[in-house]
Amino acid sequence: MSDNIPENIGFYTTLPSAIKTRSGGGMSQDVPLDASTQKFTPLFVERSVNTEVSDIRAQSAFKDRVEGRQLLLTNSFKDQGGENHTKQKKKRGGRKTITAKERRLLHVYDIPKEAQKYSLFQPLHLLWTAYVRGVIGDKKGEQMLGRVMRADMHGALLSVTRAKCPNYVGMRGIVAQETKNVFRIITPDDRLLVVPKAHCVFMVELPSQERCLIYGNQFVFRASDRASKKFKPKPSIDL
Repeated sequence: MSDNIPENIGFYTTLPSAIKTRSGGGMSQDVPLDASTQKFTPLFVERSVNTEVSDIRAQSAFKDRVEGRQLLLTNSFKDQGGENHTKQKKKRGGRKTITAKERRLLHVYDIPKEAQKYSLFQPLHLLWTAYVRGVIGDKKGEQMLGRVMRADMHGALLSVTRAKCPNYVGMRGIVAQETKNVFRIITPDDRLLVVPKAHCVFMVELPSQERCLIYGNQFVFRASDRASKKFKPKPSIDL
């Protein structure tokens, strides 16, 4: 290479050390080249390099930078990672959880008959009492009601005061389960009752001996969704 050729111009820019490290090992040095490739490469370099300065520049660039070298045209590291990801995906089978239908068939959320006892859920009610006391704090009026509406109802003492179906009126017990559409409550006589939220008005008994009404039509949310929802005052619904 001629001494009057700059080191950091065009073909003579220093190759980054990261590329040297990645392409240095594990590459075969005895890859056969056909005749057309051997003719094309020098001509391509000569056309690419500015030969107006000197014809020697193109020739020296080919000998010093191209001849006998191998260029990495594909990223073997990325391809290897992609293969591993595909194998892991096939191993998982593309499924992470069971479906809602499978949960129903397996009775995942069903309460066993021997566990449907009011005495077993009284400790849960005591935990809910301490929990809701901390949630409400010193709030009163609408602020208190807003916090009660967003609170988790598992363990709350609930009773039905009004309902479109008269059979639900008077039901009272501890909330054992809450879904988007129903409350499952355990009554003092050890019965598990399923009460729909829609078209029912519920009364919740608070630790401060206060009581608040919940209109079921405005309460059709999952407990997790209700925790982040901001409830606005709405007119009551006639049943």
